[in-house]
Amino acid sequence: WHDRDVDGLNAINDQVFALNASAASNNDIPTKAYLNLSVGGAEARRVVIELASAALPKTCENFTKLCTSGSVVDAADRSAENWGYKGTNVHKIEKTVGLCMGDVLGLNGDGGRCHPSLWSPGSNHPNAGAFTIADESHVISHTGPGIVTMLSTGVHENDSRFLITTTNSPQLDGRFVAFGRVVEGMDVIEDIHTNVFTKRGRPTVDIEVVECGVL
Repeated sequence: WHDRDVDGLNAINDQVFALNASAASNNDIPTKAYLNLSVGGAEARRVVIELASAALPKTCENFTKLCTSGSVVDAADRSAENWGYKGTNVHKIEKTVGLCMGDVLGLNGDGGRCHPSLWSPGSNHPNAGAFTIADESHVISHTGPGIVTMLSTGVHENDSRFLITTTNSPQLDGRFVAFGRVVEGMDVIEDIHTNVFTKRGRPTVDIEVVECGVL
C-alpha cells in the first residue's frame, strides 16, 4: 500500500472514465448522476458524480436506475418494487474512509437491493443473495477523495449500498467495485465528513438524499 504509484493509478482511472467519450454513441447509460443532500433538514446541496458507464455498464446502470426510479422502501411494505435512493440516508461516517449510504430498505445500513430490473433468480453468481449483481471489474482504484464505490457484503454481493471516499483508501482496492468519482460538490462531502458528529460512526443528525437523478 505504502509503495503503490498513486499518480500512475490516477492516470489509469482517468483513462477508464475517458472511455465514456469513445463509447458515447453505443452506450445509453448516463455518465453523470447527482445527489441532493440535506443535513438536519437544512437546504440541500448537490453532489455530482461522473460514472464509468462504458467500462462498468451494469454497475452504473444499477446506480442510475436507483437514482431515477422510486424511493426508500416503506418499513410497512417490504414488498414494494420501485425502490430507489430518494429518501435514503448517510447511515455511517467512517472517519478514515468516507460516507456510507444507499440502503434503500431503510435499515440503517443493514439492507440493500439492486434495481429489480437487473436481477432475477439465477442471474447472479450461484452463491449470491437475492437482488444483488456480480462484481463487474476492479479497474478503478481508490486513490483519493471522491471515489464512489459499491459497499458489497461479499464477492458478487453488490446491492444498492455505496461509499464515497474522503481519503486515499488502498484497502478497498480489489474488494469493492469503484464505478464513479465526485466532480462537483466534494466540499459537501468533506463538510459532512468533518463537521457532523457521530456516535460509533452513526451520524447524530439525519443526512438525507432529498432528490437524485441523472444529468
